[in-house]
This record gives sequence, structure tokens and C-alpha cells, in this order.
Amino acid sequence: MKFDRALCFATVIVTALMFNSSAGAADAAEFYRGKTLLFMTPGSPGGGYDTYMREIIPLLEKKTGVTVLPVNEPGGGHLLAVNKTYAAAPDGLTILLTDGEASLLGQLLDAPGARYDLLKMNWIGRVNSEKRVILFTKSSPYKTIVEAAKGSTPLKFGTTGKTDATNIGATLTSHALGIKASIVTGYKGSREFVRAAIQGEVNAICLSESSSKRFSKGGRLTPVTVLARERSELFPDVATIFEQFKLSDDQAWYFDYHEAFAEIGRSIVSGPGVPAERVAYLRKVFAEILNDAEFKKHMAKKRRPISYADAAKLDKSAKAVLGSVSGARKKEIRHIIMDKYFQ
Repeated sequence: MKFDRALCFATVIVTALMFNSSAGAADAAEFYRGKTLLFMTPGSPGGGYDTYMREIIPLLEKKTGVTVLPVNEPGGGHLLAVNKTYAAAPDGLTILLTDGEASLLGQLLDAPGARYDLLKMNWIGRVNSEKRVILFTKSSPYKTIVEAAKGSTPLKFGTTGKTDATNIGATLTSHALGIKASIVTGYKGSREFVRAAIQGEVNAICLSESSSKRFSKGGRLTPVTVLARERSELFPDVATIFEQFKLSDDQAWYFDYHEAFAEIGRSIVSGPGVPAERVAYLRKVFAEILNDAEFKKHMAKKRRPISYADAAKLDKSAKAVLGSVSGARKKEIRHIIMDKYFQ
């Protein structure tokens, strides 16, 4: 048999790479075993982000051998938690279940509270992506979103912060439809401004579909529209914004752009500079957890669905959102979200 030096050399290289990869994975697994990992979320206790985090923790501890410390960091329109994750030691022992919409928007609009660069952070995986729903309270001056678009009485929305997903949906919808609106901000989480809505402090809110399902029980809040092109599986009888209005191309742009943000959804990230083998290990662990059939079934029963996406898809989506608008459009969006509806 003729000796093929090139083939032999290639085989050695491939074998070496496979060995290094296996060794790296083993080293990463060994690194995490017995350590304490901070798992942060911008949500307040009892809210959607908090529920996802706490349901994931037992599986994460079982698979990795880490002790997970849950940390709730509400505030700053969900940007405070991103800042802390970005500034954390680059050892892979701090991760964040982030509000993708708020995180992206904070950077896109150069928000004063955004001290991070998402393009330098490490996407681990998406937990879920949900459509956004607008809900009215019993004190609302309107029964439907169509009435609100035609009315003269201002609609008062409650949000946690200007760059929070709850504000993005409220402001872009108000602008696109010409709704007279004002925004009350400063609530620490969804539980707080839902309570404010029920008590009559505000009369409209924008929530994820799972949170909307939870908080609309008993008729406390009424879902009036879904901000997407397709209906929500959780609200099959609630018409989308595209069904209720004959939108112009320009109006439709705002809702499509908003939905592009929502695609990032609730995703897990780590700060920059974490060793590649540890990032790869975390991605593998979370892929196993979030694709586990029993866990998905368990979360579905809690009306907290899992909609996994890998890091490559999230990275691609983030780059598309951050680089897809002109300077003029960026200035307009900033005015709509940060200034137009605030006293």
C-alpha cells in the first residue's frame, strides 16, 4: 500500500482537534462541578422571568454539579441586570436570563442606562419567544383597540421602564395607530404594574402571551389584540393587529420590527471574555435542558412554554436588529419610545 503523507497528516490534525475539543469539554465540566453560579434575571419574584429561572435551576444543578444562586435584579427598564452581567468576572459563573427586546433596544437607542455591548456577550440559548398582547382594564375608557385608535381620551399604559418590552409594544402600537396615550413607568416588574392596572392607576398594559394568560384570569384584564401576524396559541379567539386594522406599509413596518425584537425573546447570555470551552459547555447543557420533552411538557402545564433557539440563531438575529435601521429611523424610534408618550 502506498503511503499517503497528506492523508496521514490530515488524520493527525483531525484527531488532535477532536482530542482538544473533548479535553476542553471535560475541563469545562470539571470547572463547574462544585462551584457557585449566579443566575440573574431582570424580573421580580413571581413573574415570568423568575418562574423560568427557578424551574431551570434544579436541572442545571443536576447536570453540572454547580450550586445555583438565583438573583432578581429588576430596575432600569431591565437593563440593570444586563449591565451587571456584562461587568461580571469573565469566568462563566454569572449568567442572565435576559429580556432580549429591552437589551437590544437599550443598545440600539444608546439608552443612558445601557453600559454593555451585546455583540461582545455570549448567547447561550433562547428559553422562549412569545407574542405580545395588549390588555385593557375594567377602568379603560375603551373596550377594543379599534375604539382606542378612534378615541380622544388618552389611554394610560403601565410599564417597568422606557426600554422594557412592555413599553416597546405600548409605544410603537400607539404611534402606528395614532392612539392618544401616556405612559406611567417605574414599576419594578409585571406583578407591580398589573396590580396598578387592576387598581385603576393605569388602564392598559402590554405583556407576553403567557403572562397575559396568567393575569387575565377571572376577567381582571381583557386581552384586546395580539401584536403579530399570526394569532397566539394561548389566545386563539383574540384577533391580531393585522386582522383588526387595514394597515399601510409604514404602519405594518412598526409591528413587524417589534416582532423581530420579540424573536430574541427570553434568552440566556453570559458576559464577554468567558473561555470558549465554558461557553460551549453551557450551550450544550442548556440545549439538553430546554429540548427535554418532559421539561417542555412540565412548563407547558404552567403556561410557560419553551421555544428553544441556539446561540448561532440568536447572534444572527441580534446583528440583524442592531444593524437594520437607518440613522433617521433610529432617531424616530428613539423619540417614539423614549419621549413621545412621557410627560
